[in-house]
Amino acid sequence: MNIKTALLCLAAFGAGSAFAHHSVAVNFDQSSEITIEGRLTVVAWRNPHSHLRLNVADAGGAEWLVEFGAINTMKRSGFQTDRFLAGDLISVTGWPGHRDRTMYFLEATLEDGTRLVCAGASCAQER
Repeated sequence: MNIKTALLCLAAFGAGSAFAHHSVAVNFDQSSEITIEGRLTVVAWRNPHSHLRLNVADAGGAEWLVEFGAINTMKRSGFQTDRFLAGDLISVTGWPGHRDRTMYFLEATLEDGTRLVCAGASCAQER
């Protein structure tokens, strides 16, 4: 095998690994939904994935990681990122992760009853 072929193979396999890391289908069970309620401890809007961390009392105070899409996608779709503040009590529904205490965000209900819904690039606010 020459050096060009070896580099091409390395690039192809490396790209596949990168995609698997960011794949919703690989990391989350899209065939079921769970709901957790807790206090926000971290709100991080960034690329390639935004996330929240919640302290969940029903899980013995364990911290859960809730992942979203990229901040660019969320903002373009009109999702109200400013509605999440550390210390807020929220209920989040999403797809459970294959790792412990992880989920992919589908919707949240805030303390004032506002429902924020986001599935991929389709996000909205309902009340």
